Amino acid sequence: MTIVCKYSCGLCGVHRAEVEVPVRTTEDVRVWMDQVCIPAIVRDHEARSPGCHPDTLQELMIPTDGCQMIGGPVVN
Repeated sequence: MTIVCKYSCGLCGVHRAEVEVPVRTTEDVRVWMDQVCIPAIVRDHEARSPGCHPDTLQELMIPTDGCQMIGGPVVN
């Protein structure tokens, strides 16, 4: 199961690129960010802009509507 996160890069101009990220299950939000979310976004950015090597990305958007926790699946 995945969620769609978005990010932007001020260096190469990627704007609100959508990335499918595995949902957070039982792990701490910091662990999920460090081991799942951020690596998925970095891989996506590297694939979109191989020559761009920013120190930071901008506008990381993680959906929260209908979720019980940050990074969690939407609950109906």
